[in-house]
Amino acid sequence: MLGAAAPSGAPFVAADGRDLRACADGECEVLVRNGDQIPNDGGAGPLAVAIQAGKVGLAPASGGMGAAVSGPAGMAHQINRQVIVVVAVQGNEGILRLRKK
Repeated sequence: MLGAAAPSGAPFVAADGRDLRACADGECEVLVRNGDQIPNDGGAGPLAVAIQAGKVGLAPASGGMGAAVSGPAGMAHQINRQVIVVVAVQGNEGILRLRKK
């Protein structure tokens, strides 16, 4: 459901489920929670997840000086050669889609 939060009580399902390792190649759609670390070799590098106030925040997992991004459902960011889309946000969970450009 691109562009909006999931309706209350609706199933919250990502193509790759909670298998964060599916993102290792830079292409995935996963269900994330606060504190998750997403392995990612698609351009943005490994990512740390923080969810707050209906937004999914991402920062370099290494704590380096890379770009940090945040957004509500429907927000898309391009970092290096990778596009990251916040598909949906509900409570303390979000669905992210990563793809190489």
